[in-house]
Amino acid sequence: MPSRDSGEMRLTELFLSFIGGTLCEIGKPEMQQKIKSFLEKEGIEKLAERLQTTVPTLQIIIDGLSQSESFDFRTDFSQPDFKRSIVCLQDLEVGTILTGKVENATLFGIFVDIGVGITGLIPIRNVTEAKLSKTKRRRSLGLGPGERVEVRVINIDVPRSRITLDLIRVL
Repeated sequence: MPSRDSGEMRLTELFLSFIGGTLCEIGKPEMQQKIKSFLEKEGIEKLAERLQTTVPTLQIIIDGLSQSESFDFRTDFSQPDFKRSIVCLQDLEVGTILTGKVENATLFGIFVDIGVGITGLIPIRNVTEAKLSKTKRRRSLGLGPGERVEVRVINIDVPRSRITLDLIRVL
């Protein structure tokens, strides 16, 4: 039995043949122009009917083929809000509150990217149940890579390039 993905792939290839596009043109301005021109003549509803698919499915295919070569869908994911005025270790001050992204979790602490080029460490003793949501309390380490957190700088060791953080809350 063919997978849904293979059906969508065939549909995409059929769409490309309708507009006169090639796989090599994906992500290039030529592809965007061919799609735009064809849709102006044909209309998305009529084209979906000709391709025997739905408008939403066809729109997904069009969106995918219209993206630039450098497009990365992950850019829309929640990113930590780094402070623009804090870009290096020397910009930090004890007590500063920042948001960051968990990079790694170990038995002794959580490493967090706070936007200064090196990760800060939340010692495991600072990761208390009160600061975690109910679902995260059940996990052994409580936090994992990719999670957004709000932290407070509690120590800065410039010569050793170390930052100690306190977890305020999980975002």
